[in-house]
Amino acid sequence: MANIPFIQIQGIRKSFGKNVVLDNIALDIPYGEIYGIIGKSGSGKTTLLNILIGFYKPNNGAIIFQSRNLLKDLMNVKQQFGFASQSGSFYGKLTVKENLQYFGKMYNVPENILEERIPRLLKLVSLTDAQDTQGRRLSSGMKKRLDIACSLIHDPKVLILDEPTEDLDIVLRRDINDLLRKINKEKNVTMIITSHLLHEMEDVCGRIAILNQSKIIKDGTVDELRDSTSKSVEVILKTEDQKYEQDVKSINAFNEVKDVKIARDKMYISSDNPLDALQDVIKLLNTRKKKILEIKINRPSLADVFEELTKDKVKKEVEYVKDSKSNIKGF
Repeated sequence: MANIPFIQIQGIRKSFGKNVVLDNIALDIPYGEIYGIIGKSGSGKTTLLNILIGFYKPNNGAIIFQSRNLLKDLMNVKQQFGFASQSGSFYGKLTVKENLQYFGKMYNVPENILEERIPRLLKLVSLTDAQDTQGRRLSSGMKKRLDIACSLIHDPKVLILDEPTEDLDIVLRRDINDLLRKINKEKNVTMIITSHLLHEMEDVCGRIAILNQSKIIKDGTVDELRDSTSKSVEVILKTEDQKYEQDVKSINAFNEVKDVKIARDKMYISSDNPLDALQDVIKLLNTRKKKILEIKINRPSLADVFEELTKDKVKKEVEYVKDSKSNIKGF
């Protein structure tokens, strides 16, 4: 029998008045996964997270966690889920340690367990030396780590993070993403993350769902998402002589090659079967006694995939509207 998903989001619909924010959202999230949800601003990412943690009640649908409907068991959500919001939730006038003590009591963690857990959490998020510092006096990166520590104080099985690296510079973003991987590995916590920084999500998440115009239009591993688009893989090649005109004519004739172009001192070869294409190109260049200095294969990035899938969706919507207007006129 196939493994039952750790979290099942089933037919979730949420509207505010006449504005439908989420429409029949269905996702299966495996145990121990770092699961990403991406979408344009206003696509409903934060609304979905707020439903997962019980802040919002959906109009329809269910969220099944370990065979229980969380929407009918909000106390279980509180104990099993941790949440770090985009804006932060700790108290600036409390010290790092006092914040952890406060949230631990809020989650009804016994005093003796708190005394053991807080030092371990401080070490995990690298805040041991700052435990007596007020939250408001922490750096941006330390504030994010404190937020994450507060969301872990009750030892949840699921950690939900809304834009965890928002407003951080590239070095701090890398530190936070390293921390998330560490938490996922050491504590075996299932994570659900939203972000608009697609290159980071590509690197951090095992699976990703694309939310667009209130619907999930695609989900899967990054490789599965890449394979679902028409984007070709690009082979970048540089030779010592950098004279490519005759080579381009020959390479364009190869069955596995879709397009060849020259930019600066390199050839850019598009192909759906890059390894076969590269083999043919190398064989050609060898017969012409050309020395190859550089070979690089670029697969479509998550940003490329996102752009193509969401652009195609918008195009279909526009075409549908145009067709509808044409039918009305001809009625």
